[in-house]
Amino acid sequence: MPLIRFTKPRPDLEVPLGANLMQSLLAGGLPVASSCGGDGVCSKCRIEIISGRENLSSETDLEIFLRERHSIPKGFRVSCQTKVLGDITINTSYW
Repeated sequence: MPLIRFTKPRPDLEVPLGANLMQSLLAGGLPVASSCGGDGVCSKCRIEIISGRENLSSETDLEIFLRERHSIPKGFRVSCQTKVLGDITINTSYW
C-alpha cells in the first residue's frame, strides 16, 4: 500500500492503491481546505507535491481547467481530483 509522507514531522499515512488524496487525508484526521466538499469546483484543496509526482494519477480535464482558472502553480495538485498510485511526499506546512 502506498505511503503519504509529510515535510512536517508527522507519521506516514498508509493508503490503499488508487485512493483519493483528499479523502485519504481527511480519513487520517488531517484538515484539507474545501468549500465544495471535493466536487472539483473550488480548488482550495490543492496540495504541494514534493516528491512522487509520478505516483499520482494523471491530471483530469477538470483539474487542468481548475489549474488554469485559479493559477495553481506547477508542483501542486487538486487533491480531490488526484489518486495515489505509489509513495508521495507532500508539503503540509500550513497545517
